[in-house]
Amino acid sequence: MPPDGLPVGLAQAIEGDGMIAAISLIRRREDVDLATFRRHWLDPHGVMTAELPGLRAYVQHHCVSSPANNALARSLGIDGIPELWFDDIAQRTRAYTSPRLAACNVDSENFIGAVSRLVTQPQATVAKLEAAPGARVMLLAIGPPDRDWPQVVAAALGNLDGVSGWQTHHLLEQAPAPNSRIKALEVDVAGIAEVACCDEPAAAQIADFFTSQGAHAGRTATFAIEDHRFL
Repeated sequence: MPPDGLPVGLAQAIEGDGMIAAISLIRRREDVDLATFRRHWLDPHGVMTAELPGLRAYVQHHCVSSPANNALARSLGIDGIPELWFDDIAQRTRAYTSPRLAACNVDSENFIGAVSRLVTQPQATVAKLEAAPGARVMLLAIGPPDRDWPQVVAAALGNLDGVSGWQTHHLLEQAPAPNSRIKALEVDVAGIAEVACCDEPAAAQIADFFTSQGAHAGRTATFAIEDHRFL
């Protein structure tokens, strides 16, 4: 740990003044059905979140049914992955200590059963993140943080047909949601990436590859996602 008590990755991000993404893994409450969860997440919760101070971009990745969901993804029971971008750690801190975030935390209890928060530094996008309908995938590698994750993704996706682009994230921190009474989602994340494909079969082949081949075979969950962008 550096002298200021921050994890090393966060301290380096502050020194480098890099763009930060706050990414959550969320599971709905057991007494809330999927349709109700999605509606509430979009409105009012999404509308409230979009009002956080200093927020530069906000997208909700809704996990949807698809052959691109492998067995590991299905076992994790993750229903959504929100992604919030800030100019730097200071702006994220400003947002996460705001009255608006306090209100979001209260509202979260109405539909979220468990959550884990990640802080990442988005890496450069490779090609275009434009996908055909039903052909966008989120990769979630399970295990201790892997600094080689961007190279792992590039080596895998660069050889697969139908992949139009991807973006990896350098993991800086994983921790329970701050100032939240929602229980922590116990899953250790080694790396995360978003992938755009030309069609659904291409998305399904990504699930097949990360299930049986490569450096993270059997340890990478592949989620088909539907994006709802607020900012």
